[in-house]
Amino acid sequence: MAGLIIDNVNKDDPAFLYLNLRPTEEIKFIVRHHWGGFLGTLGITFALGLFPILLYYAWSLVAGGTLATYHLLVIVSMSSFWLFLLTFLFGSWINFYYDIIIITSERMINIDQEGLLARKTSELSLAQIQNVSAEVDGFLHSLLGFGLLIVETAGEGTSDVIHPGLKGYFTIEDIPDPNRIARALLDLHRALAVADEKG
Repeated sequence: MAGLIIDNVNKDDPAFLYLNLRPTEEIKFIVRHHWGGFLGTLGITFALGLFPILLYYAWSLVAGGTLATYHLLVIVSMSSFWLFLLTFLFGSWINFYYDIIIITSERMINIDQEGLLARKTSELSLAQIQNVSAEVDGFLHSLLGFGLLIVETAGEGTSDVIHPGLKGYFTIEDIPDPNRIARALLDLHRALAVADEKG
């Protein structure tokens, strides 16, 4: 999990100026998605990359010697298809790698990369949290230690078909060690509640 969950972050680093942190706010964690969540995309891309080779082999069995006539067309077609696959894989990797969750002492900030040049940032006040749960489901998730983080909020949130209702649910997939992050969010929520009671 080293490198996927970073704590003890210097909030004065110029890289975090765009967050507009409050003077008392501290960055507790920076969380990147677990690489295991990218294995599905990688597997599909690899399988699609083998498809032209299998098609070429099947065509050579059926067509026999006539395949040599279209040799140049076959090479150009296969190269174009593989170039498209590599472009798709690169775009998917950018979207996956640059998705970041930043947890501060007061907020959870989800930075969602959408393509090469677009980013969507959403934030949730930790004071709005009602419940946090983690789901590690399946052999691969259990083996590699990543899963789904579900944050239930007091507001509308992002209710969806999976978690319907009046209360909002923020779901973030492919989180490394989701139980640790869930506990940390609940601890930060309680610390905010105690500070509000005292102040």
